[in-house]
Amino acid sequence: MGWAVLSGILLGLAFPPTDWKLLAWIGLVPLFGAIASSRRPRTAFLYGYLAGLGFFLLTLHPLVSVHSWTGWAAESSDAYALRMSRQWWFMQGIWAGFAVWCAVWWGAWAVLIRRVAPAGGWRLLAAAPAAWLVLPEAVRAVTTFGFSWAFLGNAAADLPAIRQWAAVGGVALLSALIVAVNAAVALVLASPSGARRQRACVAAALLMAGAWAGGRALLLMPLSAEGAMIPAAALQHHKPAYHTSDFARTGLDRSYLPLVHQALQTGAKLIVLPESIALGTVSLDGSPSGAKPPEWQHARAAWDAQLAGLLRGTGSTVVIGLDTVEEGRDHNTLVAWTEHGIAGRYHKRRLVPFSEYHPAGWGRWVIRGRSQYSFGQGSQLITIDGTPVGGFICQEVLFPWVTRRSVRDGAQLLVSGGNDGVFSDPAVARVHADTAQLRAVEARRWIIRAMKTGISGIIDPYGREVQRSRSEEPVILRYTVHARSGLTPSVRWGLWPLWVALPVLLALALYGPKAARQP
Repeated sequence: MGWAVLSGILLGLAFPPTDWKLLAWIGLVPLFGAIASSRRPRTAFLYGYLAGLGFFLLTLHPLVSVHSWTGWAAESSDAYALRMSRQWWFMQGIWAGFAVWCAVWWGAWAVLIRRVAPAGGWRLLAAAPAAWLVLPEAVRAVTTFGFSWAFLGNAAADLPAIRQWAAVGGVALLSALIVAVNAAVALVLASPSGARRQRACVAAALLMAGAWAGGRALLLMPLSAEGAMIPAAALQHHKPAYHTSDFARTGLDRSYLPLVHQALQTGAKLIVLPESIALGTVSLDGSPSGAKPPEWQHARAAWDAQLAGLLRGTGSTVVIGLDTVEEGRDHNTLVAWTEHGIAGRYHKRRLVPFSEYHPAGWGRWVIRGRSQYSFGQGSQLITIDGTPVGGFICQEVLFPWVTRRSVRDGAQLLVSGGNDGVFSDPAVARVHADTAQLRAVEARRWIIRAMKTGISGIIDPYGREVQRSRSEEPVILRYTVHARSGLTPSVRWGLWPLWVALPVLLALALYGPKAARQP
């Protein structure tokens, strides 16, 4: 049990806030040793469960630091204090409940690899990563709102060569690689001296060297022909406290007006602003919101006039994250403006449960945000100077299908606005920044990402942050990005590593050694 708990701690330390990513490549080794020593399936399950429980208690804890749910509310200080107290207790329950539940799939994984690879060897090298993709990642995500937080593959974000494999098979392939390396190291340590240990060492060395060399080849491989060159800027500004006088008549934070002006003076043609920088909601079609106070509802015409004056004669486009109303429904939206008006909009497709929407089947006892949003439909690409641009908002970075579908539908560039400042723990911003690098590699697209409190960045198709901000600083990030076409295997075939893993596990179960088939 001590080795199992150690594995959970080592893997947990590979993620923010400690962020010692290299531990991911050896963190499972003690757990492999514990599973090999187990004599019964329930003992193997216990070891896997304890490791998973420790891992999730560490990695999920930053989410407890969330501030008040999104939405606008007029309430007394007593009512606010009561609501925040309820929210604090609710988040503690979510943290513990998710940790307890997600650890179940680590336990199931331990039982499965003990069944199909009881003697280790090459069967373990095949079974461990295949089972990992199915249980601790795929099934866990499906049963927790598609939640991909702390997938092992995310720990490869800082390794330029290794992260290139995300273009081939997404984060799933990176997770499989990390588990396979852990299994190889475990085999080396468990093998007796002599020829068997030598074979295990050779297998481990070939696996790691092949992964690195293949990643280097992908890193050096030229990309498809570049399209339009677009001078871009991502803006970030934040203050510790705001007053109503800080906002313009349209509700926009006045601090961004001089930043936009500065970006325009440097020739920026695409300027991306974060979400949560405007007080109130904007009606895109004149319909009112039934959930927002009337004094915080703004007409589109006022925004058209404000931005037309700012953008006149520049030929530039400004993308802003806003609360909007369309057809009487509230949305979390990226809106693109030119001097001629709105050029397009993207309604958030993957909303945050409890905060932005109330999940079905959870009853009325759970806490929920004051504003409930409607889901956006489809990729909703925005055309900017002839270039199709896809969007994603804040935590949508954790859902690879969002960017994957946009690129399949023709997006040649990706933009994102968000506000990680709703979490007081900076670990959340670091997780999202790491994941954004992998989204860029998966799609082989430039990403311009503006976050209200940071970390903002401009990321190239290899996942390199050519511009990156620190947290809590006003900054303008500038770079000339390129539109790109073409589809990577990750975009074209999606979750193919998972579909390969399923028949591998079936074959190992059907054609395993007798010891694996005994009850």
